[in-house]
Amino acid sequence: MKGVILAAGIGKRLRPFTYFLPKPLLRLGDKPIIEHIIDWLRINDINEIIIITNSQGRIMEKIYQDFQGITFVYSKPLGTAGQLLAVKDKIKETFVIVYCDIITNFSLKKMVDFHIKSSSTFTIATLDLSFPIRYGVITSTKEGKVKRWDEKPKIKIKVNSGIYIAEPKIFDYINPNTISHMNELVTELLKNGLNVFSYNIEGEYYDVGTLQDYINICKLYDKKLGEI
Repeated sequence: MKGVILAAGIGKRLRPFTYFLPKPLLRLGDKPIIEHIIDWLRINDINEIIIITNSQGRIMEKIYQDFQGITFVYSKPLGTAGQLLAVKDKIKETFVIVYCDIITNFSLKKMVDFHIKSSSTFTIATLDLSFPIRYGVITSTKEGKVKRWDEKPKIKIKVNSGIYIAEPKIFDYINPNTISHMNELVTELLKNGLNVFSYNIEGEYYDVGTLQDYINICKLYDKKLGEI
């Protein structure tokens, strides 16, 4: 099975760092973000890895061109789904997709098993999050009769983690040469009656999406390194 790392964005939310380096090369602890992702994929027996990047990513290719099992393809910044068309001719079987700013340690093998047993076309790794509501929440009937008052409850939701298992047929539902995102792809798959499943993940999970996220996660990884 192949893994595809999506790294063709321009990293706007991590400027000014990404004016000089592509986001996947920003350091976390003892190695760049991209190496954390590569190591996680390999632990889960994904040894053929394709990294989709833009012209800024040529520096990544220079650094990792001798890493076994890693190839680079280039795409314009066409959105999270749009850039996938750059690997259409290289993917013929079930494959893994991961954003270039996601660090995790959950068991990908179990998610792959779930995907296959479910006959899924596209499986989304999800996280359970809960958010506190600042107010008292009133539940009432249509007539206005109060049934319950919950003071500052937490709302639980499932959110997209940026990790997916997919079948090659998804390429047929991505519009070429236009900016297209994963939510639009999922909408197209559902509209055409294809199976889309979610799979809840557990374990460490970090999203290095913004400058403040990066600073906070750097602190965590510095602690892991210990005293230097």
